[in-house]
Amino acid sequence: MMLLFSRVTVRKMADIRLLIAMIAFVIGSAAAQTGGSSGSIPNEHISFDRPESWALKRFDAATLPSTMLPGVPVELQNVGTTSVGLETDWLPMLDAAQERVGFDGLVPEDLNKAPVLIRPIIGVQVPWKLRAFVIAPPPISTFGIKPRLAAFGLERPLLERGPWTLDWQGYGQVGSVKGAFTCPSSVLAFPPGSAGNPTDCVGTSADIASLHYAGMQFQVAHPLPQLPKLVPHVSVAGAFVDVAFRSHAPTTFGLAQARMWTRGGMFSTAGGASYLFNPKIAFTVDVFYAPLAVSRSQGAPVTNDGFFNVRALLSYRFSFRGGDTPTQH
Repeated sequence: MMLLFSRVTVRKMADIRLLIAMIAFVIGSAAAQTGGSSGSIPNEHISFDRPESWALKRFDAATLPSTMLPGVPVELQNVGTTSVGLETDWLPMLDAAQERVGFDGLVPEDLNKAPVLIRPIIGVQVPWKLRAFVIAPPPISTFGIKPRLAAFGLERPLLERGPWTLDWQGYGQVGSVKGAFTCPSSVLAFPPGSAGNPTDCVGTSADIASLHYAGMQFQVAHPLPQLPKLVPHVSVAGAFVDVAFRSHAPTTFGLAQARMWTRGGMFSTAGGASYLFNPKIAFTVDVFYAPLAVSRSQGAPVTNDGFFNVRALLSYRFSFRGGDTPTQH
């Protein structure tokens, strides 16, 4: 029995190491591109706490996974069981001081694009209690931005002791968001070089923010004894983020193009509850927070200006009958 347990444990750990290696390979490839040559376009590495870095970290934090679905019921623990969900994330608006991130905190940029982020989520049950998932917002222009993002990963319960569960999740993301951040249409009503148009814009920009990360999360969940359909949970996560910003702005001096990039670690935490309408349908609400360090101007002290938001997920599971392979424990 102990030999069988050891073999199973080794296989589970091998699956987790394989996922981490796959994510590291994808993010490493993206990082190589981030730090690589951009031809004649200036390519600058900036410190992780500069205002431009803070804005990119905030975008990245908004796209981090935060919700793990409640435990899979026994009747749905089959390879191929699929879950589909729709997540809606509230994105808090920034004030004028927070939007002043350009040129190391000297120039405002249009960061208040979208009030919400809507993301479909698809998950598939695979062997060894693992669930593979993909999260990708539709690649269509809304609120003046066009996302081309895809997050992916694996999750599984690590411990199940009575009503208590400890879940693990490993994930990564690649892709970018395109929008007019440096030269939005709102500044074109003002003369180039004026207070309303300090960067001499003569047309809307086509800027690109690259948002890559790799990380893992641990979540503890326990249903309420009096309300067994209500399952509170809390999680902690850590990620390595690799972000970049490429400006593409028409100005009175010609097409202004530059690229800056940075890398570093990010911590986050989330807490909330899932309500299980039945074994297949669940509704989850989470409060998410990630502390973000920033030095608002050259020589200014480093302070915390974290990202906080509320997320809601409606999910549905369905299992294919006939020929299913039970999930191995």
